[in-house]
Amino acid sequence: MGNKYAPFLNIGTGKFIKEELEARNWRQKDLVDILGISLKNVNKLIINKQAITIETAKLLSKAFGQSPQYWINLDTNYRLRLQKEGVEEKDVKIRANIYKYMPVKEMIKKGWLKSLKTIDDLVNEIKKFWGIPTLDFSFIDDASMNFRKSEAFTQYNKYYAYTWFKMAQRCARFYKVKKYDKDALQVLADYLFRYTILEDGVETVLKKLNESGIKFFALSHLQKTYIDGASFFDNSNPVIVYTARHDRIDNFWFTLAHEIAHILLHLKKQDDRFIDNLDDLNTEKEKAANKFAEKILKAKEILRYFEPYKRYISMDRVLNCAQEFEISPTIVVGILQHHDFLSQRNLNRLKTTVLELIPDEFCPERDIQKFRDVA
Repeated sequence: MGNKYAPFLNIGTGKFIKEELEARNWRQKDLVDILGISLKNVNKLIINKQAITIETAKLLSKAFGQSPQYWINLDTNYRLRLQKEGVEEKDVKIRANIYKYMPVKEMIKKGWLKSLKTIDDLVNEIKKFWGIPTLDFSFIDDASMNFRKSEAFTQYNKYYAYTWFKMAQRCARFYKVKKYDKDALQVLADYLFRYTILEDGVETVLKKLNESGIKFFALSHLQKTYIDGASFFDNSNPVIVYTARHDRIDNFWFTLAHEIAHILLHLKKQDDRFIDNLDDLNTEKEKAANKFAEKILKAKEILRYFEPYKRYISMDRVLNCAQEFEISPTIVVGILQHHDFLSQRNLNRLKTTVLELIPDEFCPERDIQKFRDVA
């Protein structure tokens, strides 16, 4: 009864019944009399040819002292191990492993992955996406450890965030810009506020970024990632990615300013990267980038201007403030709302959408096949 077996052996319930008989010095015929079943059925139980039913499990528990569940579990586990893993089970296992790390359906909908018909198509597409020979995702576990968990959003998924970052890296390789000029980027940052009031300010500033050696493009976020923007290196060129998670012009300018801050202040090494949720700035570097962004967007001046009018902020005052500081009224409203000078419900008519202002050349998802196949 106390024997131990090597884990690779599949021991049937018959072996355990024989041990119980030997421990009690019983024969099979004795068990026939005790259980009240035929010798043929007892023999089938001992050679594992007959599955243990609930009724039989109850009888064995009375004869030997264990619970009925004990005998049912022994027999169920034995028979499950007998069954070789079928094609369907293998496919489920593969899909479950892939879906753990990637929101596949969402990626297909976005065009990041091709529409797939078979499990082999899926496997090949996933290997191509990551540039890996086999479906070993241990590298994602290692890499995603560097992705800070969101304190603001409990459903944050670090694997999906890393998948988004991989797509951003793939898109970045497609863009060609001039050599990075840090001084030119600093000048652009110093006068960023003036681009916010130009009719074609979004397009103009993106071209200025390219002239400074910065790769910029918009790439939508994935579910459970809560990403607003990112900055990282592609070889020697810094990259800024905007997700339009909040498709508003004020969000665009602030995210852009925040990522420019990271490049000027923090982006030093090839493996440096900042994947930002601007609702969750809880590290020293994120706070520093936020402070830098507010400085170049004149947040302090705007708040000082409205200090006497906290309870009486009107459209006219916003427009007058914007004119005085040469900055877009939507930036003024965004700063006032962020610092609780103004309700999130007020003056939102100034907050127009931004994606329609970003040219196609900066939006890879508008021609995603080209970026997916080339990257």
